[in-house]
Amino acid sequence: MAKKIAIGLGVIILIVMITIGVFVFNVLNQHKKLSQGELSMVSNVDTIPFTYSSSGHILLQARINGSEKTHSFILDSGAGNMVFGKCQREYDFPGNGMGIGIGSKGDFFTSRIREVESLTLGNGIEFNEINAKELEFNFDCSDDIYGLIGTGVMHHLVWQIDFEKQYIIVSKQLADLDLTDDRIEIDLKENKRSHHINANIKFRENKRFVSVLVDLGNSGYMSLEEAYVLKDSLNLKSKLIDGLGSRGLGDDIAEKSNERYYLLDSLIFTDSSYFVNDFPVTAREKSLNLLGLGFFEQYKTTISWHDKKLILEPNESKQNFIWKTTGFSTRYNKELNRVEITSITEDTPSSRAQVPLKAEVISINDITFTDEASYCSFRGMKFANDTIDVKIKVNDTIQQFQLVKEAIFN
Repeated sequence: MAKKIAIGLGVIILIVMITIGVFVFNVLNQHKKLSQGELSMVSNVDTIPFTYSSSGHILLQARINGSEKTHSFILDSGAGNMVFGKCQREYDFPGNGMGIGIGSKGDFFTSRIREVESLTLGNGIEFNEINAKELEFNFDCSDDIYGLIGTGVMHHLVWQIDFEKQYIIVSKQLADLDLTDDRIEIDLKENKRSHHINANIKFRENKRFVSVLVDLGNSGYMSLEEAYVLKDSLNLKSKLIDGLGSRGLGDDIAEKSNERYYLLDSLIFTDSSYFVNDFPVTAREKSLNLLGLGFFEQYKTTISWHDKKLILEPNESKQNFIWKTTGFSTRYNKELNRVEITSITEDTPSSRAQVPLKAEVISINDITFTDEASYCSFRGMKFANDTIDVKIKVNDTIQQFQLVKEAIFN
């Protein structure tokens, strides 16, 4: 009997070891595939205009496999190259194995890797023989987005993003770009296999640093593992986000949020004298540590993989990261064909007015939501007035709220 048990345990251990080996091999092999590609440019410097998606992400227009038709792609320094299902169905890229990804909550998911013959940007930037993960993406207002331009493409160039003028200057080397004398230079570390880039930050001088991913695909300021925020019993202001959590790749959209906003006294970049005060972050268990687009938008931002540098040129003399909010978020429910309240942040106008979670949103500022297209059109609008009129439906009863935006932290 003991011998049989020993043999059984040996078989189980062998299976586990083989499984781990296959997993490691797939991870290493996929990163190699996703980093491949040959770059050709008409000149050493090119300019690429960009727009914003309704979700607030950077959108670039790209041509695929020599087509004259352009498609919208999200620029994302926190992910590998991706093509969404719609893009795959239209172009039928050949397969090149399987890939493994990690969602914003640390969840693993698998995807097919597709071979893309060419991807063309700007006036003459062409990437040939690249690979991209294929995913069925279903976030709000994503019908016209064909994929992500990620690290597999981005690491070949230097990217200078001018958020005020809404264009990106790309170059083969940092010396080809104009930089101001008062620029802020922050050292980056690169994962040689995946080409993801990280900066080291801490909250106070005597704190240990933590590595954060430089992630243009995260529309917030910063997301952190909550255990790091709470370490050493820092007494920080915080607010609970009640409702559904934010969604990333591989995440369950029905999962209840355990997120909080925290207000950091200061954010310090190690190996640099630069820091900012009063910096809000979102935090939860098992979160990836991400430095997001909301931070970079307050600077002309240059990212160089070759030089391992993040270069910031402030748009204003003093950055203010405290945004205004009414405290509620919405999402379009495709199954029920309606817009719903998905989260309420405590101690905000919405929570004090007792706006109910999961209620159907009929209109905001007299813009009626009849379908997804009307909702997506609304999300792309900007309103100068801080007063928001919200009409909702609860149990066949119409309720109306007038909410005035206020700072997320006083």
